[in-house]
Amino acid sequence: MSESKKPNIAIRFLKFLFPWKGDRAGEVVRKLVFLISIIALIVCGIYFAQRFSQRKQYSQAKELSGLVSDSDETNDAGEMEKYKDLQSINSDFIGWLRIRDTGVDVPVVQTGDNDTYLRKDFYGNYSVYGNPFLDFRNKPKNLFAQNGGKLTAVDKNTTIYGHNMLDNMVFAELLGYRELSFYRDHPLVEFNTVYGDTKWKIIAAFLVNSTADLDDGYTLEYNFVDCYEQNFPLYLEELEKRSYIHTGVDVGASDVLLTLSTCDKSDIEEGRFVVVARLVRPGESEEVNTKAASANTDIKFPQGYYDKNNMENPYKEDVKWEPYM
Repeated sequence: MSESKKPNIAIRFLKFLFPWKGDRAGEVVRKLVFLISIIALIVCGIYFAQRFSQRKQYSQAKELSGLVSDSDETNDAGEMEKYKDLQSINSDFIGWLRIRDTGVDVPVVQTGDNDTYLRKDFYGNYSVYGNPFLDFRNKPKNLFAQNGGKLTAVDKNTTIYGHNMLDNMVFAELLGYRELSFYRDHPLVEFNTVYGDTKWKIIAAFLVNSTADLDDGYTLEYNFVDCYEQNFPLYLEELEKRSYIHTGVDVGASDVLLTLSTCDKSDIEEGRFVVVARLVRPGESEEVNTKAASANTDIKFPQGYYDKNNMENPYKEDVKWEPYM
């Protein structure tokens, strides 16, 4: 008796879920809406489960700083032994980036391109969080000579990229540098590479377009590696105009820069938010007089910003800076 009822129950269940011969139009619509809703719930569940897993993996990568030892030894390649455990997990590891008391406290990697770690985490898994990475053109080893780790000739500008995630992860907190109070609490960047440790004083934070159509066919090349010697002071002047904050930190032609880049689509499409710092000079104190800083009340934005806000661009006739021209 029970065996004969099983197929009837199964058929009734299928008829309840799926459109069936003889169903009225309203019933068919009800079933289709119900099925689509179930599928949507399943897809959303999978999506959020994956995002949670990726977020957890990214958070775990941030905790890898505990694997850095106290050793001051270097190997035959000039790499510091204190990072060997991190290098054993990921041979692309190149250093650790930190802005104290923020979420920017992360391992940095480098490969032969600027694409690999856009959607790949420190462990090699697919992740929307990616992993902060050094521009493939930069050579961090140039920061240090082999004779005792003394600072020497270097790329004029070193760039690190990271995502701006909605949950405030990766480089999202960089956007805090729009505010004077945030800058005053976080004026220093640490970038400790496998070849030696460095500290940098922040000199600018600004919005820039990543596509030329948002600035009358022009894109500021903030991620240059080098430039003509006479053009570098002009770039520093450009930063002064564009920065949300006048930091008061002195910077000159002989200085070198560290640039942190993330997305910022709040004011223009495909915008980028950029933080620039200069290397603490040999023998210089790392202390920053943040009281000397002030908010910029006449910020230079890309043309797309003025168009979006129906404003006149007071900088429209400015010369378009290029690293080589």
